[in-house]
Amino acid sequence: MHCLKNFLSVALLCSAVLPSFSSLVAPPVNGRPRGVSRSKNVFYDSSKPFACLDGSNTVPFENVNDDFCDCQDGSDEPGTSACSMVGSKFHCANKGHKPTNIPSSRVNDGICDCCDGTDEYSGTECPNQCKELGAKAREEAQRQREVQMQGFQMKLEYSQQGKDKTADRQTQIAELRTKVTETTTESDRLKALKEEAEKPEGEAKDAHRQKWEAEKAEKERGRAEEAFRNLDTDSNGILTVVEIQARVEFDKDSSGDVSEEEALNWLNGTNDRDVEAFVTILWSEIKSVYVSPTEAPPPAAEGAPAEGAPAEGAPAEGAPAEGAPAEGAPAEGAPAEGAPAEGEEAPPSDAPPVEEDSTPPPPPSKEGEGEGEGGEQKWRDEEYDDYHDDDEEDDMDGERGDAPYEPPPRVHDTDPDMPEYDEATKALIAEADKARSAFNDADKVRGDHQRELDDLQKLVDTDLGKEQEFFPLQGHCYEFTDREYTYKMCAFDRVSQQPKNGGSETSLGRWGQWTGSPNKYSTMKYENGESCWNGPQRSATIKLSCGTTNELRSASEPNRCEYEFQFTTPAVCSEPRDKRAPSDDPDAHDEL
Repeated sequence: MHCLKNFLSVALLCSAVLPSFSSLVAPPVNGRPRGVSRSKNVFYDSSKPFACLDGSNTVPFENVNDDFCDCQDGSDEPGTSACSMVGSKFHCANKGHKPTNIPSSRVNDGICDCCDGTDEYSGTECPNQCKELGAKAREEAQRQREVQMQGFQMKLEYSQQGKDKTADRQTQIAELRTKVTETTTESDRLKALKEEAEKPEGEAKDAHRQKWEAEKAEKERGRAEEAFRNLDTDSNGILTVVEIQARVEFDKDSSGDVSEEEALNWLNGTNDRDVEAFVTILWSEIKSVYVSPTEAPPPAAEGAPAEGAPAEGAPAEGAPAEGAPAEGAPAEGAPAEGAPAEGEEAPPSDAPPVEEDSTPPPPPSKEGEGEGEGGEQKWRDEEYDDYHDDDEEDDMDGERGDAPYEPPPRVHDTDPDMPEYDEATKALIAEADKARSAFNDADKVRGDHQRELDDLQKLVDTDLGKEQEFFPLQGHCYEFTDREYTYKMCAFDRVSQQPKNGGSETSLGRWGQWTGSPNKYSTMKYENGESCWNGPQRSATIKLSCGTTNELRSASEPNRCEYEFQFTTPAVCSEPRDKRAPSDDPDAHDEL
């Protein structure tokens, strides 16, 4: 009796609740259960029980879209949110526009997600906007298709340009390799001749230098021996402490006399030295202070005024004595400066008459100074300029005409006091200079060809796409400016940024490689830019998309020191799959 009462209670409760469930059951759409796509409709046959798509269960067809989840994959509830916890999807048919799938949790949430409004069937009214949206989408698709088609045609032209240029470069490379081989052979031949000419030149210069060093050493020894004789006042061949003390130039502490300690220091700690020890040991120090008798000033007479001081009653320095003529003027009755005395004849002179000129003569130069300014060094500078400046070389060639190259002979290499080389050595130097010049000219030509070859090889080795379609970008730079910076991307070279209000340019990276996936040529990577403060080196990623122009469209910094750019180019445009225009009939197909 108790069990019967419980059964009746449950039955009454179920009969009270069932109407509310039936109000939530999703009605069908277009003859299909709501939320089911056309491709899956075959699995939903109302004439037989429904088998869960994952095989987990089989239920009466009435259980489909009854707002109760019977299948583990939620396939029995395609039109409700009952199985949203297992990730089930609701299919928006969107007739006239593009069909789509949304999470079933969005069904009957009060928000219109499907343009046909089929996701909201209980309480929320959603107008069907698929025709209007579909028309706009088809217009945009047609525009993009035209852009893609135009870009693809440009890509074909890019590829042809790249292939033609690559072929030209390969031809140039072959020619340059031949030139490099030929000029290297000629350069090696002239190098051997140069080295052959430099050998006797070096021997002659070394002999001249050794002779000069021997002469200098002999002169220096003679000066040292003469100093020894002057210091050795008793001429006994021994220089003593007393003799050192007699010379005021050895007063190191400027006390007025030379102490015994100072004298011993000059004698290197001994009481006396002979001439050989003086020359080999002491002279290198003593010569810096020693004053020879020819250099010493004459002693002043007792009572005479100090050197340079006027005598008592005498006029100040530079002032003429009373009644005396001014400085430079001849005395009364005296002949002018340079004129013969009375009764004498003027001596004959071969010198031309001196013209009046207020410009003072230049000061005399030291021996070898002229060569330093206008001789060897100037010649070396001109040779360097000729080697590195093609324009100047052309000008000089025009001036020289067909005259043979004859650089001026060099007088000395390092010692300005060394006498000139003899004529035979000068001839050897001139011959070696000619050989050096010939080698330098030939080696410059070889180097120019080699650099040109390396540059061309680098261009050819750059990956410009499967069909060389990125060739037109090579060597060109593109800019984008935002509120703060101007960004510059030089294809296959570098990326940089510079403040709009001025400032130095910052490197964001140098060309690295292609890194796109699955299409390798959809992304460019630039690496090893300037380091951020307390951070990594900057880098830049260039995302490429189809367009009819090569244009840097945007710049961002998604991560610190990592920059990302959007770039459009015809080089990534592919041929449209369907060359026909899309149908204007929205019912022709249920997807765009």
